[in-house]
Amino acid sequence: MKPVTTIPSDEIGVRPSTTNGTGAAGSRSDTLPLGPPRSVRSRVPQVVLAGLLIVGGALGALLLFNQYNQRAPAVVVTEAVPHGTQLTRDQLAITDVAVDRGVATLGSLDEVVGRFAANDLSPGELLAPSDVATDEQLVTGAESVVGLLLEPGAYPTTRLVAGDRVDVFAADGEGELLAADLVVFDVVPSSSDGRTLLVSLVVGDGEATRLFTADGRGGTRLALRGRE
Repeated sequence: MKPVTTIPSDEIGVRPSTTNGTGAAGSRSDTLPLGPPRSVRSRVPQVVLAGLLIVGGALGALLLFNQYNQRAPAVVVTEAVPHGTQLTRDQLAITDVAVDRGVATLGSLDEVVGRFAANDLSPGELLAPSDVATDEQLVTGAESVVGLLLEPGAYPTTRLVAGDRVDVFAADGEGELLAADLVVFDVVPSSSDGRTLLVSLVVGDGEATRLFTADGRGGTRLALRGRE
């Protein structure tokens, strides 16, 4: 009978070392470089981009806030003023307000004092150019205000302002004089390029009828009168 060789239990399952003394498992782990997971590396640009978007949005909001929060002086009414009343400093004050660029206001008392209320004014109301008038612009019971929408060529200049005096002619070939020495009540640009004007004129009852008839028939033209 051959003797039985006993293998120590601590040698069972042990693989032989390689020639450089490193096991197969050790050799595999040494040849694979360690590095951060791919998901971590790919997240870095996304985090940077998100940060830039947040900063850009904050700057845009700040610029927008500053644009719409710009304050400017404006004339405000301090007591009730009936239509046709001559305005005095005691009825007015200056305040700093933030208004949209499209809102027209008056920013100086010198533009208002001595002129007349074109309509009933209430305390706390910001004055617009259409709220004040010269003595000639005041509309009496026998007068009215008509508006003419005029294209380029139908008015003499874009510098027409309230208080100017004009003559109105028919735009047809005859050029009939429809009304003479009318006072301009207001001038408002009515197109994006500012070339179409809505010109409001103070007229008598008979003149209003002639102007509306001519405007519907072929249009009207204005001629600016010289100042006396």
